[in-house]
Amino acid sequence: MGRAGTGRRGIRRSHRRHVDLHLQFNSNAGNLLRMSVAITIRDVPDAVRDELAARAARAGKSLQEYLRGMLVETAARRPVEDVIARARARVQATGVRVGAESILAARDAERR
Repeated sequence: MGRAGTGRRGIRRSHRRHVDLHLQFNSNAGNLLRMSVAITIRDVPDAVRDELAARAARAGKSLQEYLRGMLVETAARRPVEDVIARARARVQATGVRVGAESILAARDAERR
């Protein structure tokens, strides 16, 4: 059997049931640094790839643009562990504790 061919937009289909996604990112931060990073994600199930491609199409983007946006958005979010650590540090520094009932009551009051 010959080598597997490359499909559209860097998607490599092989005789396996999964696809490999190949992404390349180019960064130009203030013309000081040019960096190219290639990422290969192996063994992505066909159903996952198809769903992501459908979401990208509905958003009017290529699969690469869509996935790049997801990566940028994910990297911009603080990890849950950091948020919890900051909240614990704040409680320790101030000694103030707010119960769940107070938080929910305040939330519900804002919705009225």
